[in-house]
Amino acid sequence: MSMGNNFQRTSMKSIPPERGAFPLDLGGQCKASMEAYMACMKQQRNGDHSKCRDLSREYIQCRMNSNLMEQDRMDNLGFDAPSASTAPPSSKPAGTHSS
Repeated sequence: MSMGNNFQRTSMKSIPPERGAFPLDLGGQCKASMEAYMACMKQQRNGDHSKCRDLSREYIQCRMNSNLMEQDRMDNLGFDAPSASTAPPSSKPAGTHSS
């Protein structure tokens, strides 16, 4: 009994990434920050991945600094502005009274 070719050949259209191409880091310029981020993600496998956000930001910043991706503001890439995460809570404006 011979097995026929059951797979049909179909043409698939590739879709480029939303933010453009991401060249490989062949020189290893960002390897240390990538490994630190990946180790954190592995540690937080079923936990709180937000603990790895700073490492992710560091990795993305390294890629931008090494021209491995286009320069962009971190808030455009889904990160909070640095001052927003460390800013103290706002107080009520002067002259407002609680009833």
